[in-house]
Amino acid sequence: MKEAVVQACDVLDKPARWDRHYRRTAASLTLSIVYGHSTLTSEQDHIVRVINDFSDRLFHAIGLGAHLVEFFPCLRHLPSR
Repeated sequence: MKEAVVQACDVLDKPARWDRHYRRTAASLTLSIVYGHSTLTSEQDHIVRVINDFSDRLFHAIGLGAHLVEFFPCLRHLPSR
């Protein structure tokens, strides 16, 4: 309930930044459920930034064309260095 109230207040306060508010809410809910962490009220919180940075890097890494080996299959046979 507390997360919903913080989310609603954030969206009403700054509606143009709705995507950042949802990212903060997702990170805060996950930490609350899994680890019992208190509600994170700021998107600038260190934990929120770390989680969002990790998810951005993960989505870029799994995207199509993220690795040269997809375009040049012969690169699979070269050593990783």
